[in-house]
Amino acid sequence: MTSRNLFIISGNVSQNPRRFGDNAPKTVLTVAVDDIWTDRETGERKKRTDFLTAYTFNKKIGDFVLAQVKPGYQVTIDGRIRSNSYEKGGDRVYSTDLEIIRIDAHPPRAEAGSGLPE
Repeated sequence: MTSRNLFIISGNVSQNPRRFGDNAPKTVLTVAVDDIWTDRETGERKKRTDFLTAYTFNKKIGDFVLAQVKPGYQVTIDGRIRSNSYEKGGDRVYSTDLEIIRIDAHPPRAEAGSGLPE
């Protein structure tokens, strides 16, 4: 069996994308992803929102994200999971990062229009 490092998330952009660095610019995007379920004991519908941060060093993807993606847009991101570690204040810090390989973005329905000719 072949192993693959791949994730797919679909959610809403929660804040304006931003870019860091000059030589190898890193573009960062935060996506709100909802988890909805029904409580077995009470039958009540529950919801939890996770805010996931994804990034890219790919200039073409970064330029698209900065120019076209705004808070409230619905996005679907395909990417790779990266594990990193670094020293901070004498301690070893570990992080798990979401690297964007491909992104589809759509404006909120109200902004997209009715789709009917005028």
